[in-house]
Amino acid sequence: MFMKILVNWCVRVTCLSAFLILWGCASGALVKPSVSIPSPLIDTFPMTVGIYYSDELKNYIWKDPKERPKYVIELGSNQSQVFDSSLGGLFEKLVTLDTLDPTSAEVDGIFHPEIADVTLSTPADTGHDNYEVLIHYTIQLLDSAGNEIHKWSINGYGKVNRRDFGSVMERTSDAIQQATENALRDASTLIIESFSSRSRPLAVSNWLK
Repeated sequence: MFMKILVNWCVRVTCLSAFLILWGCASGALVKPSVSIPSPLIDTFPMTVGIYYSDELKNYIWKDPKERPKYVIELGSNQSQVFDSSLGGLFEKLVTLDTLDPTSAEVDGIFHPEIADVTLSTPADTGHDNYEVLIHYTIQLLDSAGNEIHKWSINGYGKVNRRDFGSVMERTSDAIQQATENALRDASTLIIESFSSRSRPLAVSNWLK
């Protein structure tokens, strides 16, 4: 009798565990990353620049297009943190603008960032243990007359291992959030590196002079 009760109990626990695993994998996740990015400790360029955040960027929400558990990542609220920290640390003064019109403020140039695409890979996609997020930015730089100086393509990449996260119920959203925050930090670092003397294009170097 005792063995029968024990077997029934084990079967129920196993079924419940399997249900929780499947529920956690199938329910998707809503991710709202919050990232703090320190300003770079470098000498700033003695210039005043503007930055224009379009409504599309400020309200950017990525929705998973794949036929699988749906993941949603709210990225718009983080963009000022990424660019205010990176560009604000590169230049003497950074001004947020309401328009791309260079006559709206006395600035030496205007930066116009946009998110072109986002890619999410999960262990279910790849068969590996990593959650990976790739945020593809385009960043346009205009001079004080509104002419394009350069357009960068920046790919911020973040990766975490699923084994670093705890319960099945929380693992997916927490892992994707951390991978997204890593991608945002990586994008900020790449923006700063793109202005180094060895990386910046000639047109940008001439503008900085």
